[in-house]
Amino acid sequence: MGPGNASDARRSRALKRTVLMGQRLMLQAERDLKFARVVFQPEGYYLTVFLAHQAAEKSLKAAGWHLRGEEPPWKHGLDHAAQLLVDDPRAIPATVSAAISVLNPIVEQTRYPSGNVADPIPSDLVPEHVAQAAIEAAQEVMAWARLLLQEKPGRLRPRTSS
Repeated sequence: MGPGNASDARRSRALKRTVLMGQRLMLQAERDLKFARVVFQPEGYYLTVFLAHQAAEKSLKAAGWHLRGEEPPWKHGLDHAAQLLVDDPRAIPATVSAAISVLNPIVEQTRYPSGNVADPIPSDLVPEHVAQAAIEAAQEVMAWARLLLQEKPGRLRPRTSS
C-alpha cells in the first residue's frame, strides 16, 4: 500500500465515523422532539420549549458532523450552527431562519428562575401556544437537517476556527 492509499484509508475511516456521529445525533434529536410532545401539557410547556430547542440544535449539529466531517463546536446558538452548514448564510432557507427566530428567544426563559423573586418560575412562564410554536419550529429545522444528511458526506471543508 502506497502513502496515498494509507492517507485515503484514514480519511475514509474518519468520514465513516463522522457520518455515524451525525446519525447518532439525529436519532437523539428525534427522541428529544418525541419527549417535547410528551411533556406538552400545563406546567410542562417550558420543557416542551427546552426539548424542542435541543432537538433543533442536535439536528443541525448532526448535519454538521455529516457535511464537514468533524465535530461541531460546543455552542448553543442555532444561528451559528445553521451557518456552518452552508457556504453562504443566504442559502439557509427562509423557513428555517424563521424557525430559529422562534426558538432562540423563548428557550432562555426555560432555564432558570430570574433573580427577581416576584417573577414566575419557568414552568409558569410558557403558554401552550408558545410551546406549540416551538415544536413546529423544531420540526422545520429538523426537516432541513434531514435533507442535508442525504447529501454527500464531507462535502464542506472543515472549518479553520469556531
